[in-house]
Amino acid sequence: MENNKFILVIADGSNEMNVALKYACARSKKTSRKIMIVSFIQPLDVLTTQGVTEIMQNEAREEAENKINFASDFVKKSTGELPVINIREGEIIQELKKLINEEKNISVLVLGANVDEKDKNPGPIINSLVSKELSNLRIPIMIVPGNFSNEHINLIS
Repeated sequence: MENNKFILVIADGSNEMNVALKYACARSKKTSRKIMIVSFIQPLDVLTTQGVTEIMQNEAREEAENKINFASDFVKKSTGELPVINIREGEIIQELKKLINEEKNISVLVLGANVDEKDKNPGPIINSLVSKELSNLRIPIMIVPGNFSNEHINLIS
């Protein structure tokens, strides 16, 4: 992918994704880095007929595409640039690590922490990466607190 450096954001449809996207877009405008958005289709964990499995897989792909489209539209409106999009099939953390290792131009992963101030759990992806996988990544992780306003994000990006 040329010599562009990418800011990676996970499109999962969460409020935390919105915080991560806002920060990534603000950072992209200041650094001229491109944004890459990834969404994941997790393996089905049910035993059923092939026809039902196909329907479930198609629905999961459609959901991932909807998340990607929402995030892509947000990036286009915020930066004027189209992001690089990527849909991966498999377990989230494993596929995320594979993507980061395959795409050498990814320079940072931006995640949004939980937006609910009462919930002290930052989120499953952050928990997994920070507690188990941090030393296995070749890039830094930027965790944006979920309570940051647009003004604060613009100030610190």
